[in-house]
Amino acid sequence: MSHPLYEIVTTKAGAVSIRNKALNEIMHNPVGPWAEANALYIQQSRLEELLRLGGEPLVVFDVGLGAAANALAALHCASAIPSRPREMHLISFERDTELLRFALAHSDKFPHFYGYEKAIKSLLKTGEWNADGLRWELRHGDFPKTIQSETFRPHLIYYDPYSQKVNSEMWSIDTFKLVRKICREDTLLLTYSQATPVRVSLLGAGFFVGLGAITGPKEETTQAAASLLRLNKPLGKEWFGRWSRSHHQVPEGLAPEAAERLRELVRRHSQFT
Repeated sequence: MSHPLYEIVTTKAGAVSIRNKALNEIMHNPVGPWAEANALYIQQSRLEELLRLGGEPLVVFDVGLGAAANALAALHCASAIPSRPREMHLISFERDTELLRFALAHSDKFPHFYGYEKAIKSLLKTGEWNADGLRWELRHGDFPKTIQSETFRPHLIYYDPYSQKVNSEMWSIDTFKLVRKICREDTLLLTYSQATPVRVSLLGAGFFVGLGAITGPKEETTQAAASLLRLNKPLGKEWFGRWSRSHHQVPEGLAPEAAERLRELVRRHSQFT
């Protein structure tokens, strides 16, 4: 029986993915959810290396659980480390779990679900799953509200909500300020977006911002961090010059006063001064 909102599709690159019929949008880029999850989030964050270091549990925020590709990629990575010296605490944020339920019902189409079906069912039923030094929790609800009551502070943030055109609140300076407030000094945030308004909002919220890994057809993604030293390729004078000459310096819809305040925050940001 077909689902009213989602369907399984094969991308031009031959990867199996899910299409949102209402938005006519295929989730993740043409390389598919598994390839993107590993290239953009797991490898770029050096998750395996961090888990081999030992020490306190590594806290990973998975913002935008969706069909769980990023979360499962993190769990696969951690589980593959023999005698892993460091525990991992994975916290997934999601306001609507219907996409995950749909993906679970079609888990035979996604090899990365194999072995984790019970974990996903437990997460959906009880909000958590624990095994072998791995702890996975679900924060079900509106992210800007749930993040304000979060007690754990992340080492890594995989920021993967729906795109700005349909989910603007998740990419706003107000939401990024809430995220920045809970960060550690060495927190690293990774996201698929390369949009200037997103980077400007991150800068305005107090993050340092840089270029992220290439994934599929995307020539750029974005890194953000509480410390400039955590970035591989910080945005520099060239980016600042292009931004200064642009007619689209801030997100659409901001009141004139708010737009000018945001411009001034970027102009005075220590990353460029």
